[in-house]
Amino acid sequence: MEPVYEVEQLTKVYKRGQVRANDGITFEVRQGEILGVFGPNGAGKSTLIKQMTGMTRPTSGDVLFKGRSVFTNPLEVIKKVAYYAQEPYAITSLTVQEAVEFTGKLRGMAGQEAVIQAKRLIEKLELSEFVNKPVKQLSGGQKKLVGVAAALVGDMDVLILDEPTNELDPEKRRLIWNTVLELNRDQGVTVLLVTHNVLEAEQVVDRVAIVDYGKLLTIDSVGHLKQMVDQRLRIETTSTFGRRQVTEEALSAWGDVEVLGENRLRLYVEKNRAADVLGQIVEGSDKIACEEYKVIPPSLEDVYFSLGGREKMIHVK
Repeated sequence: MEPVYEVEQLTKVYKRGQVRANDGITFEVRQGEILGVFGPNGAGKSTLIKQMTGMTRPTSGDVLFKGRSVFTNPLEVIKKVAYYAQEPYAITSLTVQEAVEFTGKLRGMAGQEAVIQAKRLIEKLELSEFVNKPVKQLSGGQKKLVGVAAALVGDMDVLILDEPTNELDPEKRRLIWNTVLELNRDQGVTVLLVTHNVLEAEQVVDRVAIVDYGKLLTIDSVGHLKQMVDQRLRIETTSTFGRRQVTEEALSAWGDVEVLGENRLRLYVEKNRAADVLGQIVEGSDKIACEEYKVIPPSLEDVYFSLGGREKMIHVK
């Protein structure tokens, strides 16, 4: 199957060559997948996406959408790709209903069809009580939900979401991802998700592209990426206050121990020994004074650091 997008040696330079926002990035987006573009703030993710939508021209390289350059054939992208930017500036003067409905009409939907789909999306994203309120009067989180609704309207082939869940509580984040997953599963919509949220990437995407300092560090499935890092399990414990040192000495017999706080420890243990040490922790003893524990398998954040990532990315629960 032909890829939806082909990014070829994409480079974007600002400030007379002093800043390389993107530096020779090459990858493909496959038809029907959810691909996460993952990295810290300032990594070059949004610059990359703006070039993929044709909003910004590269210094060198090209972006092909269904085999044709987005810069010489921009209408194809406009007809097929829905883009959610971090701020919905263009729709803030409209009411919630107008913002979603008019976006659908601009994408070629018949009037009544746009009205029906807008109403459905507004209800699904729990915005019904604001339906006649101007977007500019909403909170930051509510504006984001309206922007997502506007991005989803119109049955587009590709959906690009740039940090869609910032400022949202866990319930609203889950609501957005369930909606996106439904579109992907039921309609085969290809999704490109830009995020620095580890949890979203791990639970939602099929593949992950990790970007930092404008470079593509790697791109692969979540499972394959996790195999790149230390496969030992991490067991994090909270010891009885004042008993950390005793617990640390006991856990050291099972593997490497890292002190996280006054009464918090992290044990790195081989998988074949994990059951035994957990048994000791659960049963309790004079040496292991543990009030709480959790087991943490390798994560995408570990992958990021193993590749030389420069700052911690978000792991929201």
